[in-house]
Amino acid sequence: MSKDREPLRRFLILGGLIGGILSVAIALLMDVLFSDALQGTWTTSISHDLNRCFHLNTTPKSFIVYIVFILILGILFIIGALLGALFSVILYRFFQMLSPSEK
Repeated sequence: MSKDREPLRRFLILGGLIGGILSVAIALLMDVLFSDALQGTWTTSISHDLNRCFHLNTTPKSFIVYIVFILILGILFIIGALLGALFSVILYRFFQMLSPSEK
């Protein structure tokens, strides 16, 4: 990779990591904060959906519920990482336009 693309690559990776971590952190914090108002957490909702759709008799503490929960958090991480990377590239291009070119 060329030298002038190296800062863009760093911004892309850093933005993806920050976006992914923030999306998972916000989802978990919302789960903790609103668990009383919504009468349950993500694990109770996943357990109910697995019982309803697939007729599995699962409890909120079962292993399959935690696997599905981790899968959902992984999907949230990927979406957050993509949006974070996109935002960081937009910021990088914007600041490149503002800085004087040295060509």
